[in-house]
Amino acid sequence: MKNLVTILLVLFSFTFLHSQNTSIYIVRHAEKDISDANNKNPNLSEVGKQRAEELLKKLKNVKFSAAYSTPFYRTQQTLQPIAAFNKIEITSYNPSDNKKLVDEILNNYSGKNVIIVGHSNTILSILEAFGAKKPFETISEDDYSNLFQIIIDKNTVKLQSSKY
Repeated sequence: MKNLVTILLVLFSFTFLHSQNTSIYIVRHAEKDISDANNKNPNLSEVGKQRAEELLKKLKNVKFSAAYSTPFYRTQQTLQPIAAFNKIEITSYNPSDNKKLVDEILNNYSGKNVIIVGHSNTILSILEAFGAKKPFETISEDDYSNLFQIIIDKNTVKLQSSKY
């Protein structure tokens, strides 16, 4: 009887762990400081810092296991409030290597929640790299409000879009 209970517990645990959805949240960095047109790596503006805090408020009920950002100040600063709240480190990724990013997340964070911060010219290709259909062709330079959630359940990929 004891062996039967142990076997049932192992089977239940295995089924539960492998049936959880993987959720990947993808956003563009918040507003950057454009006061110096020659600065290739600007910080967030005051409005951008406020938006980063709004993102945290929007996602405070999501427990993130990983946070990915390009190596630029604006992406890291957008993600910093969420990383601090979740007590996780920000991992830098190369925005020109989506396959590596997708493989790393799917291999290491299956069944977990992950957030990625990118740029107007990279986040739609990240959606496609995860198997989602991009909802529009481009993101304009003045659009900082998109929040995408990719939900992966076994072999199905669902995309949800919202604004924040």
